Amino acid sequence: MLWLTGCGSKTQIQVVKDVKIVKVQVPAELLELKTLPKPYVNSEIEILNAYSMLFYHYKQCVIQMGKIKELGE
Repeated sequence: MLWLTGCGSKTQIQVVKDVKIVKVQVPAELLELKTLPKPYVNSEIEILNAYSMLFYHYKQCVIQMGKIKELGE
């Protein structure tokens, strides 16, 4: 598997100085992402709970990306 990784966005100009291609065997469980259910909210507390759930799943994705990067090292 080949990949380029990056997270977030920056407003400044970025220049690629070095490219490294790494071939790594990645376990299937690290490549799977659950589809998140669409939250239906009726109150402010439900909005906070929806954002909390979204942030939790985002952090899980970051952890999985970290594990994949460790496999490449």
